[in-house]
Amino acid sequence: MANKLLNKQTVLQGALTLTVSWMIIRVLGAVYRIPLGRLLGDEGLGIYAVPNQIYLLFFTLSAAGIPVAVASIVSEKMALGHYRDAIRTFRVARASMLVLGVTFALLLFFGANWLIKSGLVQIPESYLGMLAIAPVIFFAALTSAYRGLFQGLQNMRAVAYSQLADQVLLVVGTLLFSYLLLPHGLSVAAAGANFGAVPGAVGATLMLVFLYHWQRRDMLELASQDLSGAREGTLSLLKRIFSVAIPVSFASVAMSITHLIDQWLIIDRLQFAGYSHQQSVALFGQYNQMAMAFINISLALAVSLGASLVPSVAEFFALQNMERIRSQLTQALRLSIIFSLPATAGLYLLAPQLTELLFAEAAAGVPLAAVSAVVVFWSVHLVTAGALQGMGKAIVPVRNLVIGIVFEVAIAYYLTPVLGIRAAAYGTVVIFIVSSLLNIIALSRLVGMRFNLWEALSRSVLATLCMSAGVLAVFWVSAMKIGGNTWPTLLAVLTGAVLYPITLICLGGVRSEDVRRLPGGRRVAGFLEKIGRG
Repeated sequence: MANKLLNKQTVLQGALTLTVSWMIIRVLGAVYRIPLGRLLGDEGLGIYAVPNQIYLLFFTLSAAGIPVAVASIVSEKMALGHYRDAIRTFRVARASMLVLGVTFALLLFFGANWLIKSGLVQIPESYLGMLAIAPVIFFAALTSAYRGLFQGLQNMRAVAYSQLADQVLLVVGTLLFSYLLLPHGLSVAAAGANFGAVPGAVGATLMLVFLYHWQRRDMLELASQDLSGAREGTLSLLKRIFSVAIPVSFASVAMSITHLIDQWLIIDRLQFAGYSHQQSVALFGQYNQMAMAFINISLALAVSLGASLVPSVAEFFALQNMERIRSQLTQALRLSIIFSLPATAGLYLLAPQLTELLFAEAAAGVPLAAVSAVVVFWSVHLVTAGALQGMGKAIVPVRNLVIGIVFEVAIAYYLTPVLGIRAAAYGTVVIFIVSSLLNIIALSRLVGMRFNLWEALSRSVLATLCMSAGVLAVFWVSAMKIGGNTWPTLLAVLTGAVLYPITLICLGGVRSEDVRRLPGGRRVAGFLEKIGRG
């Protein structure tokens, strides 16, 4: 029964499932910004961005760490055979999220006016957007408990399906409401775009509730077979859930507060440098909504690897199997670097062409090129943070992230008048350089991990350099022969997507063990062994 209910996926299988989902979500997220950006313009996107950041802050205060907390505790209890307590953990978390979701949704709705009057929000046009997005907090909080349960059961498909439903409905709602409300003014249209998140949140919640009730009978039958006698009290479970959730949420809160500080600080410092308020908002929109859209897509695999590591590491940590933790972590780090290096190079080399292609705004390529290096360091941070969270050390990556944020704020304050919007991008890169290095040091002390940097980087760097040369050559030849931006950029991207894996395989940068556990990976592993890349 346990095997039937769990139907566990390996870390790589779970990561692949989430990566496919995440890629679709991020592609949709980037693609829908094309018509949205042309409907609202960069000023409208700046207005639209602020309620999203406020919502993210309120959501993270209430529920952002719940999936990680529930997943790690459920996975641990399933590994020990405490099935009844595993299910009770979810029920306790769900009840908590019902209360917190309602509370924080009401706080945002009735506190939006104060946020503007107090000066915490520098764009007063975003008031209606904050009202419109407030209900999403309730549904997102409730959804977080369900996602934590399925992630703890290592059923990443349920998590992926709910995320896809959320994003598809969000895209449709955002474009529909912003289009219908555009005749009423830019701020009203931006608020309509913010309200577009409500259908997605409702749809994701209903899907997870359905999937839970579909498996509920199996869960109850499994609980009846629990002969361990273990029963953890409700207060103890709450303490354990929030002892993990609060540090994880604090990391998200810290990033949300950083975005709010950036919104206030960068706009203020840009005006200090001589830009008008409207120009400053537009530059912020280029960085926050255009450039960062590409970064979010590039982080797909790392986000998935980090999420998949949490329940797996929690399971092996409960059994004190440090060797398996080291093995999984090393493999996840290698894969994150293998995929993040070419993404960084491509974004840097084609930054203005990519933003022109998707947003008809080549100027957004300036912050994109500046922030492109963050893909590597953010990927390492996500993977290492997932491992630390699985071991119950969630406070460690939070502390390291805050140290990085201190550097970022200083860079934004002192360098924005000199470097313009690039200062915000450089500050973001510094956050994750600091946090990723500190996370690796912490893991070395906790599990004795020894990460061979040269082995992980050497072949990937060479393959990335070969890919970069090919991408530039194809772009410039295409630009001369075809002209324009669209086809040269698309051909250059396609060249990179084909050339990098071929070069990496030829250099021996991918081994059979890296792909064997993936769906259909045995055939690929067999091919790699035949050509001497075992």
